[in-house]
Amino acid sequence: MLLAALVLAGLGAACSTGSSGAAACETPTKTTEVDIQNLAFTAPCVSATANDTLNLVNKDSAEHTFTVKGTSINVTVEGGQTATAPLTGLAPGTYSVICQFHPQMKQTLQIT
Repeated sequence: MLLAALVLAGLGAACSTGSSGAAACETPTKTTEVDIQNLAFTAPCVSATANDTLNLVNKDSAEHTFTVKGTSINVTVEGGQTATAPLTGLAPGTYSVICQFHPQMKQTLQIT
């Protein structure tokens, strides 16, 4: 765990592991747009409210998903396209986001 924290700190990530297993953002980026580029979500930690709708902008040529673990949110975004992910109904908390096609793509979503 200490090694993982040091590696994340060395990469400049602003996340730490929460008790739920999802990374808790220490300084999340408040946004309603998530860029997907170079097989990564930008920013790695985002904050939004349950009333927000996220705009998912896929700047890659490959298809990706924005899948919020433990919820019904699973949006597929074609390469070069934009899609939306309504957050309505999500309880406040911290959620892990992955791409089902590229599981190394991870993001933390904090709902306030």
